[in-house]
Amino acid sequence: MLLVTQTKERVSWPAWLIPAAGVVVFTIWTGFAIFTEGIFGFWPVVMGSNWGVQIWFDRLFSVTAAFFLLQNRARAVGMKSEAWVLAVIFTGSIGLMLMLAQTVQLERKASVTRR
Repeated sequence: MLLVTQTKERVSWPAWLIPAAGVVVFTIWTGFAIFTEGIFGFWPVVMGSNWGVQIWFDRLFSVTAAFFLLQNRARAVGMKSEAWVLAVIFTGSIGLMLMLAQTVQLERKASVTRR
C-alpha cells in the first residue's frame, strides 16, 4: 500500500488496481461472513472481551485517521467528500480502499494530461 500512495508517476502500470483488487477480495469475504453469520455476526466477537472492544476502537481510529489523511489528496483531484464520508462510515475499510483507488486513478489521469 505504501507503493500505491507514494508513487504517482513512477510506475507504468495502473497503481489503483492494488487497492481495487483488495476491495474485491475483502468484499467477497465480507459478503460470505454476512451470509453465514448475519449482518451483526461481528458484535458478539467484538463485545465478548476487553480486547475485542479495544480492537474495535483501534479500527475506528485507524479508519478515521486514514480518511482524514486521504481527504486532501481526494479533494485536490476534484472528488466530493460527502458521498465518500458515507461510504466509509457504512462500509469501513471497503469504502476507504475504494476512495484510495479512485484518488490514485484520478491523480494518475491528471499527471498524464499535464504531460
